[in-house]
Amino acid sequence: MRTYHVLDIQHKTPNTFCLRVEHPNAVIESGQCFNVGIPGIDINREYSMYSAADAPYLEFLIRSVKDGLVSSRLQKLNIGDLVEVDGPYGEFCIPPDRLFSKFVFISSGTGIAPFHSFVKTFPDLNYLVLHGIRHENEAYDASDYQQGKYIPCISKNSNGQSTRVTDYLRQYPVTKDAIIYLCGNRNMIIDAVQILLDQGISGDQIISEVFF
Repeated sequence: MRTYHVLDIQHKTPNTFCLRVEHPNAVIESGQCFNVGIPGIDINREYSMYSAADAPYLEFLIRSVKDGLVSSRLQKLNIGDLVEVDGPYGEFCIPPDRLFSKFVFISSGTGIAPFHSFVKTFPDLNYLVLHGIRHENEAYDASDYQQGKYIPCISKNSNGQSTRVTDYLRQYPVTKDAIIYLCGNRNMIIDAVQILLDQGISGDQIISEVFF
C-alpha cells in the first residue's frame, strides 16, 4: 500500500470524523471504496469515498470504534501525518446511462458516504437521500444536499417524534420508477429491501452495499 499525507481532519461528532488525504494517482469512480490503514501495523479497513470523484483530494467519513485497531488511530491523526491507502475498489457506482434516472439513496450512519460522493460528483442528479441516524448531530453535512432532498430519520430524537428509515419507507412508499441504492447496517438493508419488494419494487431496481 502507498502512503499519503493527511490534509485535514474534521471531527463531526465525538466518534465520527472526516479524514482528508492526498489524491492517489488513479482513475476513481464515485461510489468506490479504499483500504485505509496506519503505516507499520499491517492492518487496514475498507471505507467508501465521501468526496467527489473529481475532487483534488480523497475524503472518508469514519466512525471510530472503541479500541478499534484502525479507526481509533485514524481519529488521532494530525495534518501532515501519513496514512496507507490502496484502491479504488468496488462497483457500487452509477452507470453513465443511468445518470438521468430518479434515485432514492437509503443509508444508515456513515453508510451515507457513497451517496454524499454521488451528490458532490453529479450536481444535476435527481435524488432523495434517506439517512438513518440515532441523534440529530449525526446528520453529517446536511447542507451539502439540495433543499428537501435529504431526510434524516432519527431514532432517538430529543426534539420531536423519533422515526427509523424503515418507518419512513412504510409511510411514504418509493415511486415505482426509482432506482434504489442502499448502504449501511446489514439489518437495516435486509428490512428495507423486504419493504421495497412488498411495495412492488423490482429487485432489478435495488442495489445494496453492506457496511457492517
